[in-house]
Amino acid sequence: MTLLVVDDNRSVLAAVRLLAEIKFDRVLTTTSPSRIPQLLREEKPSCVLLDMNFSSPVTNGNEGLYWLSEIRRLSPTTPVVLFTAYAEIELAVQGLKDGAADFVTKPWNNARLLQTLLHAATQTGNQPHNRSDDSPVNPPATTLEQMERRMISEALADNGGNLSATAERLGITRQTLYNKLKRHHLQ
Repeated sequence: MTLLVVDDNRSVLAAVRLLAEIKFDRVLTTTSPSRIPQLLREEKPSCVLLDMNFSSPVTNGNEGLYWLSEIRRLSPTTPVVLFTAYAEIELAVQGLKDGAADFVTKPWNNARLLQTLLHAATQTGNQPHNRSDDSPVNPPATTLEQMERRMISEALADNGGNLSATAERLGITRQTLYNKLKRHHLQ
C-alpha cells in the first residue's frame, strides 16, 4: 500500500512518514499540492492524507476542499483523509459531503491517525476491511453525526475536558458546544 501525504509543514510530513511507515509499504510526501495530479497518475496511492490549508494566514479550508475535488475528479476511487489544525465541524461535514473518507485534526493521536489511514486505504466500497492485527478498536466514524460526536470527544480528551479550549479548537461558541454535548449525550 502507498500513502501520499500533502502538507506544507515539513515537520508534519516527517512525523507522519515515520508513523505511517509502520503499516504502509511506501509513504510519499510533498509540500506542494500542485504535485498531486502527477503523483496520482505516476504513483497511484492507496490513500491521500490532505492538509486543508496551504496559504498562511488563510485557514478556512477552501484550498483543501479544492484539492479534494481535484483528487476525486482525477482518481475517483482514491480515498482522501482530510487533515487540519483548524478543526471546524462544518469543514469536516463539507469535506465528507464532497467525498472525503474521513477527517483528522492536528495535533493527532498516532494510533487513531494510523487506523484512520489504514481503514481508508483498505476500504472496498462501503464495507470495512476486516484486519486480524492489533489495530486500535475504535473504527472511523461512518455518518456525519458519528463524525461530529467523535470530533467533539477527541477535542474534549485532547483539552483535558476544558470546555472553553474545546470550543475554541472546534471553532464554535461554548453555548454551541454545550448544545452539541447534550445532543450527543457527552455530558
